[in-house]
Amino acid sequence: MNKNVRIFFSKTGRAIYISHLDLYRVFQRAVKRCKLPVWETQGFNPHIYITFALPLALGTEGICESLDTKLTEDISFEEICERLNSALPRDIRVISASEPVYKNTDIEKSEYEVNITADNAKLKEFFAQEKIITEKKTKKGISEIDLKPMIEIAEHSDGFIRLRLPSGTETNINANLVFEAFEKQYGVEIDLIRIKRTAVYCKNGEIFR
Repeated sequence: MNKNVRIFFSKTGRAIYISHLDLYRVFQRAVKRCKLPVWETQGFNPHIYITFALPLALGTEGICESLDTKLTEDISFEEICERLNSALPRDIRVISASEPVYKNTDIEKSEYEVNITADNAKLKEFFAQEKIITEKKTKKGISEIDLKPMIEIAEHSDGFIRLRLPSGTETNINANLVFEAFEKQYGVEIDLIRIKRTAVYCKNGEIFR
């Protein structure tokens, strides 16, 4: 049997400096350590089947991160969580496991909470512009893009911003790019910034699950 499982986890503390590739290795080792019966791909070089919905930018916290896998035995979702947490580092915690509801291609945007120490008047001025032009690295090279139509500000007070940005297979903008554009435009360095991804939304407006 192959049991499809979607695992949600948090990546906080020191784990925010683990790259996406290293995160994959962390989960591979955890699966082997806790003897979770994960299906392996076939072929010349078989490997444990794990696929992540959205890579998380280095230095960004996440409390709604997810990965998909397949189990070859019928193990309860509660036991999956317990086994993995017993083998994972303390700053990576499995929150829940369940059957997948949506496809990864259904993802449209992510929500971030940002704690920031910077000139709040300049930040408001920055977000109020008609255009926010910056450069983004793509597979074809460096492209100039307008961030303005992509940014949804849900909440903005002194020292705190909650915003939504495009995510997924079509367009993917991480929060770091937004604040790098702010620094570049005003010729300043943000004193302190803490970015946390708190939710992932589908095209139909529902939370990705």
